[in-house]
Parts: sequence; structure tokens; C-alpha cells
Amino acid sequence: MTEQLTKRRPDPFDGSAGARLCRMGLLTTAGDVDEAAMQVCTHIFAASFFDDLCDAYADQGQLIKIMDAFRELAERKDPQRIFLLLSLQYDGLCKPLPDPVWWLAGYPLALTRFSLGFAAYLLQMMADMEKNKKEDDPSEIMDHSSQ
Repeated sequence: MTEQLTKRRPDPFDGSAGARLCRMGLLTTAGDVDEAAMQVCTHIFAASFFDDLCDAYADQGQLIKIMDAFRELAERKDPQRIFLLLSLQYDGLCKPLPDPVWWLAGYPLALTRFSLGFAAYLLQMMADMEKNKKEDDPSEIMDHSSQ
């Protein structure tokens, strides 16, 4: 006699997201967002995502379009759509949304903090990249030695 094991499919909307996020250190035992841990989380995932985008798109124009979409949603303070845009971009990269990020979907307070922080850091990295490119551009370098 054999028993068939049925595996429960993980679902962030089944009520277990809070406990999982607490085990990850993103929530306190009271269910509040641990701001320091969330900032580290947003930086790690935003930087990883940014690198994935830079690796995938040789055309900076495409990268700018994606960043403009994140900028618009960040300016509107729309965390749910930021998260949806992030999910769609991962689909476009043919990569799954990382599990820790997936579990945020089931906990609105954590999702809000993550999405807004993620977009802010992502846009900061893009601005830094554009600034560094201008500084490295030989046509932008002027000889001020005679002044």
C-alpha cells in the first residue's frame, strides 16, 4: 500500500506570509515592519534587479523606458503597481520573482514599504549610473588647467 503525498502549493495570500516574513527578519513578532531589515532587503533586491536589467538590455533606451515607468509609479506612491511592474519585468527577463519578494505580496504593510523603497533605490542607481557615464564621457571633460 502506497500513500500519495500531496504538496500544498505555497501561497502568500493563505495567511502564512506574516509568519514567513517574520522568520526572514522583515517583520517584528508584533507584525510591524523591521525598517532596517526592510531597507537591506530593498537594496539587495533592487541592486540585483538593476544588474539583471543592465545585463539583459544593451540598449539604454529600453532601460530608460523601464525606469520611467518605475519613476511614474513612485511619484504616484503606488506600491501595488510598482510590485506588479516588478513582477512583469521579471517575467520579461524569464526569471521567477524571488521567493522573499513573492511573500511580500501577502502582507500589505510590508509590500508597501518594500515597493516604495525598491523603486527609490532603483531610481537612485539609475541616476548614479547616468551621472557616472557623463563624468566618464571624454567629450564632457574640459581642460581647466589654464584657468
